[in-house]
Amino acid sequence: MQKENLVHDQNFFQLASIICAPLALPVIIVGAQLAEKFGAGTAIGSIFVGNLILWLIGITMISMPEKDRINAIENVKNYLGNSGKILVALVLIFAFLNWYILEISSATIALDSMFQFDHGGRLLNLTGVGATFGLLSAFLAIGGILLIKRMALISMPFMILYHVYVIFISDVSVLAKGGFGLSFIGVVSTVLVLLPGMVNLPTIFRHSRSKADSYLALTFIALFTSFFEISTIWMKFSGYSEFDLNAGYFVIPTSVFILLTLINSNLLNIYFASACWEAFIPKIASAKGYSIIGFVGTAAYIFIQKPFETLFFRDLANSYIATLGAVLLIALLIRKIVRYRPRVFEKTINGIAWLVGSIVATILKIQNPEQGIQSLLAGIGASVLFFLCVIFVEEMVWSIRKISIEKTGRQTL
Repeated sequence: MQKENLVHDQNFFQLASIICAPLALPVIIVGAQLAEKFGAGTAIGSIFVGNLILWLIGITMISMPEKDRINAIENVKNYLGNSGKILVALVLIFAFLNWYILEISSATIALDSMFQFDHGGRLLNLTGVGATFGLLSAFLAIGGILLIKRMALISMPFMILYHVYVIFISDVSVLAKGGFGLSFIGVVSTVLVLLPGMVNLPTIFRHSRSKADSYLALTFIALFTSFFEISTIWMKFSGYSEFDLNAGYFVIPTSVFILLTLINSNLLNIYFASACWEAFIPKIASAKGYSIIGFVGTAAYIFIQKPFETLFFRDLANSYIATLGAVLLIALLIRKIVRYRPRVFEKTINGIAWLVGSIVATILKIQNPEQGIQSLLAGIGASVLFFLCVIFVEEMVWSIRKISIEKTGRQTL
């Protein structure tokens, strides 16, 4: 009982740390990418606006559960039904496995840039290093949410100091390249990079001490995420997630930074995945279950060394999850507005809307494998259009029936 009370007693800073400490390079590097494309000023403005939108989405997501202490999959069940819950759980399991592989890969690539000799030899075997960190994460995951919290709280001060250090040693004149402004693509990119994570917030926020702690935690998440993403504008990369040592980085602090983000992200992925596996194996939420999930992720990393396919399926999974987020938001809005009549097929309609969006996103992704954002936005648009058509028909049919019933009542009188 004492342990259970501790699990459900996380304050706002602990919740914010659990979410922000795992922000690995593939996520925070969006700042550097936007600055390269639009200029530092526009990147900063777009990141702030994008994270403000994510804050609003997060507020909605943690307010959705009708009962306290339910995870993201149970929240989906409330809006898409049991069949929708099973399908979403399968998609999320696949997504978390894919993210596990990508995060290990990006971290090992970054570490390789730290320890590469001039003559081209490697001090470390990348696959072996990645497998080692994957197994380490699997063993650490045995500690569950309490160990995830402790790791995050230990890591956060170092994360913040490292980003401050990067800005301090960098050329601040980067801000002079391009004026301040906003970019639609920049805002959308900032939102999309963390939108799938917003859908899973109930899994972590069910451990919140209070609603006030949850809302304040979201505010700190928006601030920390903005700071981490903006600070990468000053980071120098020689390739995807590869630090440019000529920029003056010290190997030890940079290596520690990479390792901490990797371990924290792996632990959070394992915990999120356990909530999905609970839909099929209720007893998976245990020390043994967490470690098994970590071992499966590590095995997948060892045997699946296909970057193009991994990135392709990452974009596809992100499209499904982002479309799911849009469907949940619209479903909540409709539920709040349409209170004057029962909606017998509400969950079925929500589920079909998600499937329609997912199918459209899949078709476009197959047609244009290099375009991840287009397929994602098309999936969301298809789901929104489906909702509009259904609501139009529903309101028309309800109005006709209502008028017919009232007319029959008047004739009877």
